[in-house]
Amino acid sequence: MFQHTLSFVVGLWHNRPLLAAILAILLTQTVKIPIHYAQYGVWDRHRLLDAGGLPSSHAAGVTALVVTLAFVVGTSSPTFATAVVFAAIVMYDAGGIRRHAGEHAVLLNRIAMEMAKAGLTAKASPGPIREGERLKEILGHEPKEVIIGAFIGFVIGVLFGVHWG
Repeated sequence: MFQHTLSFVVGLWHNRPLLAAILAILLTQTVKIPIHYAQYGVWDRHRLLDAGGLPSSHAAGVTALVVTLAFVVGTSSPTFATAVVFAAIVMYDAGGIRRHAGEHAVLLNRIAMEMAKAGLTAKASPGPIREGERLKEILGHEPKEVIIGAFIGFVIGVLFGVHWG
């Protein structure tokens, strides 16, 4: 049992595409904290786990995966092709659909606050809307956030593709 676990962990350690993607995600999520501070003057450790914002960890992770795979298995590999399609879908979703859902949340939160100020409730609501009951507004990314995340992922992917292993 121990030998199988050790073999599994060693296998993960030598999986360059996986490690590159994880590092890209962790790095971009961590960098969101000082970027948020620079923008708003507030240290918010919750940015470490929040979706959305600059840079896109989704874009960084999938780009690092794709670029490292290009070095490991080659660009003619079906694995590489699968990763490219996966990356395109993830980045489209992060910069498009989820961003629009966040914009809808902003509008719905505004409507809910106006209703609460006027003492109104929605029929589906069991009671008055209380302050703090807000939909999450930062869900996706602006195009520049996706591009910057992809650039970070590209750099990490090249570093892992050339220098790791």
